[in-house]
Amino acid sequence: MQHIEITRPQPHLAVITLKGAGRYNLMSYAMLHELWATANALQSDADIRVVVVSGGGTDFSAGMNLKQSEVRDYQSLTTEERLAVHAIGARACATWESLDAVTICAIEGYCLGGGLAFSLACDFRVAASGAVLGAPELLNGMNMSWQSLPRLVSLIGPAHTRKLVMLAQNVDARVAEQWGLVDVLSDTGGALDEALQIAERLLSVSPAPLRMTKQSISVAANALNHAMSYMDLEQYVACQATDAHKTALDAFFKRK
Repeated sequence: MQHIEITRPQPHLAVITLKGAGRYNLMSYAMLHELWATANALQSDADIRVVVVSGGGTDFSAGMNLKQSEVRDYQSLTTEERLAVHAIGARACATWESLDAVTICAIEGYCLGGGLAFSLACDFRVAASGAVLGAPELLNGMNMSWQSLPRLVSLIGPAHTRKLVMLAQNVDARVAEQWGLVDVLSDTGGALDEALQIAERLLSVSPAPLRMTKQSISVAANALNHAMSYMDLEQYVACQATDAHKTALDAFFKRK
C-alpha cells in the first residue's frame, strides 16, 4: 500500500491512515483502489471489530487531487473509459459502508469533497474543533457523486444538505455537530485519541449484538439510497461535458 497505512494496535482494532498528496492530503484514484482492497481485506478478517480512519497530517482530506491525469486529461478519455475510471469512488464507499466492523473517522483540518464523501460511508465521525467540512463539487461544474447525497440526507436532512451541497457552504465542526454531520467533537489535534476512546467503548460491547445493531441501523437509514443515486456516476460523466466543468478546471489550472 502506497497511499494508506494500516496498523493493528490490538487484535480487534485496525487503524487506517490516509497518505494523500500535498499539504491537504488530497485523494487519488490509486488511493481509492487501495481503500477498496483494504475494506475487502478487513471484511475477511473476523477478528477486526472496529476500524479507525484518520488523515496523514493536519487534514483528513481536502478531496480529490485535480492534478492527477484521470481528472486533468479527462477529455482524452471515451465515455466508457470515464465510467470505468470514476466507478471506484462509489465502489470503495459502498464496501466501507457494508463492513461488519464499526468504522470511525477522526477528522482534523479540512474534510472536503471526496474526503467528506468517504467519511459519510463510515459509522461515526469525530471532528477536531478546527475542522472544516464541505462539498465544493458544484463550484467545479460537478455533481456530488459516490452515492453520497442520500447518505447526507439521512444524516442531516434535506435543508442542511442543500446548504452544504447546493450553496457549497463549508461548515465548522461545531455547526457540523449541531447538524448531525459530526458525532463527537474534540480539541484540535485530539480527534484520533477521541476516536480511539470510542473504539475502546465499542470493543467492550458483545460483538454479535453490536454487528446486528449496526446492520439494522444501516438498513433502516439507507434502504432506498441505491435507488436514489445509482445513476450519479453517469451524471458525473455528463457534467464533464458541460462548459461549466471545463471553465472551472481551466481556471483552477491557470491559478496553479
